[in-house]
Amino acid sequence: MKKACLPSLHSRRNFLKKAGLASAASLLLPRGLFGQAPATPPNSRINIGVIGLGKQATGHITTFANDERCRVAAICDVDDERLAYEKARITRLAGQRGEKADVACYKDFRELLADPSIDAVVIVTPDHWHAIQAILAARAGKAVYCEKPMTFTIEEGQRVVDAVRASGVVFQTGSQQRSDSGFRRAVQLARAGLLGEIKEVWCNFGRKYPVIYNWPAEEVPQGMDWEMWVGPAVMRPYTSHFLPRMMGGDPPRPYGHEWGEWRWHLEYGNGLQADWGAHHLDIALWGLNADGRGPKYVEVFESKNPAIPSDNRHISYTFANGAKVVYGCPDDVKRESGGATMVSFVGTEATASAARGGKFWVNKPSLRNVRFGDEDSPVYVSDDHRSNFIDAVLTGRPTICPAEIGQSSCNMCLVGNIAHLLGRSLEWDWRTRTFVGDEVANQYLWRENRGEWAKV
Repeated sequence: MKKACLPSLHSRRNFLKKAGLASAASLLLPRGLFGQAPATPPNSRINIGVIGLGKQATGHITTFANDERCRVAAICDVDDERLAYEKARITRLAGQRGEKADVACYKDFRELLADPSIDAVVIVTPDHWHAIQAILAARAGKAVYCEKPMTFTIEEGQRVVDAVRASGVVFQTGSQQRSDSGFRRAVQLARAGLLGEIKEVWCNFGRKYPVIYNWPAEEVPQGMDWEMWVGPAVMRPYTSHFLPRMMGGDPPRPYGHEWGEWRWHLEYGNGLQADWGAHHLDIALWGLNADGRGPKYVEVFESKNPAIPSDNRHISYTFANGAKVVYGCPDDVKRESGGATMVSFVGTEATASAARGGKFWVNKPSLRNVRFGDEDSPVYVSDDHRSNFIDAVLTGRPTICPAEIGQSSCNMCLVGNIAHLLGRSLEWDWRTRTFVGDEVANQYLWRENRGEWAKV
């Protein structure tokens, strides 16, 4: 049976009845937009377009606007006030460098993609938009930095990968902990075998799973295109819970600089599992040398831990080699770090843990000063995620977190959500991206896009 709370998700059988719609995607973009991305940008500096101007976009805009190799040349949002605010802020940032900003503003991201002067886009929209915008950007020949989780559904992930491969564009998933020295050190020790056989990976983040909220409808603010914000997802009445408006201040600060609550709503977001999971579970895959793959089982069990909000249902993962990914922090690591760790690799010989800001712990003294150089590191080395993206655009070298890695990390998050939603353990085949012998679970791999977006 299907869950009534997911009316937009449907089975593979129904999805395949709609096959062939991808070829009609050109109907959504201006004529002449398709084509391979140039080997190097035609401009002396990389022109970046930012799609989505909420809180997360603020850091992206500041960093890229202050990188002398690029400029923020275009911005897009469904809200006039956000556009005006960020255009003024970009202008101020340019003025501080003695430059003059020339920023194009769009409310429809397709018009930004049609701008031939734009070399790369940064996608900072809610989860339900990521795949469509990434696919159309790749088809338009733009390099793509896509916020995590890379997609809203598992099926979308392969279509993003296919679009990126077909176009040859640079792609970076925004799982930026791969560019943090603390996580890298823990992963290096794990991948070099210095921790022994990895038995468990502990990922320390909260449990807020997405549900359906029925917040009271509000009047759509003037200058906001609510239809475009909802886009391919299920239409719901506007509420500031999903998309907050402006606050006061001098200069005025968008209310959107407080996080919107769309992430907790099942039709637009995938909860903490895909929010922090796209960081911590991503590091788990990296350390287990399982990029591009995934677990064999996702287990659901009952936990009496009162610290787990909303219910007592808990999940964990088991890989084919027996390694497990569980939630929380080992007691000995908690004592040493004060509970600050985010990911811990528990091996037969030692445990290594990490947190943001380059924080690193290992319980074997002889390993505390082990360092790997760029040449002998068992993993890709990047010290700045956004800079790594710009480097790749300029040189054509791979990014540290390309679409294939974004896909496998996102899939791990989403299979956990599906198991939690169904309330039972599942067997996962990462090669076919389906649940083994479980037609009910496989109904949740897909989403039927609304209206014109079904053509993508």
